[in-house]
Amino acid sequence: MGKKQTTRDAESTPELTDNQLIARVLGPRGKNMHEVQFADGRISLAILPPRFRNLIWVKRGHYVIVDPKATTTEKLGGEIVHVLFPEHVKDLKSQGKWQVVFGNALITIVAQSNVKKDSSADKEDGSDSSDNDDDLFVNNNRPVLEETESEDDSDEESEEEGEQS
Repeated sequence: MGKKQTTRDAESTPELTDNQLIARVLGPRGKNMHEVQFADGRISLAILPPRFRNLIWVKRGHYVIVDPKATTTEKLGGEIVHVLFPEHVKDLKSQGKWQVVFGNALITIVAQSNVKKDSSADKEDGSDSSDNDDDLFVNNNRPVLEETESEDDSDEESEEEGEQS
């Protein structure tokens, strides 16, 4: 399957089969394996198949559809069949296939993105940055040039004297 076909399949609304489960990603564990938590509270590893690699990025907190029968080892809980986007979660809720254990996942995903936007907007205001300069990174490889107010005042006074003469 090509890149375009895989991307098209990932964007389409998934159809759950009997053996597939919805899980929440707890975090990456390396080698394209992710730690997932199923609706019953069980935590296991799920592998991301090669067709999704470098096309779809799975982060902590995302929801995925896992096929537990796709793997043969006991350590792996299954293979990630589909990565769910907020639109997919909304569709699954409307179809009644969403587990109640996950609660309002769409609300939490949107709330997290709003919190990030709010924090970036606060940083752009600059009101907090002027009060708290101690948190800034100091580069020791460059000389520090500090201007004092007395130097600025003497420069202004000498300019004023030059203008008067």
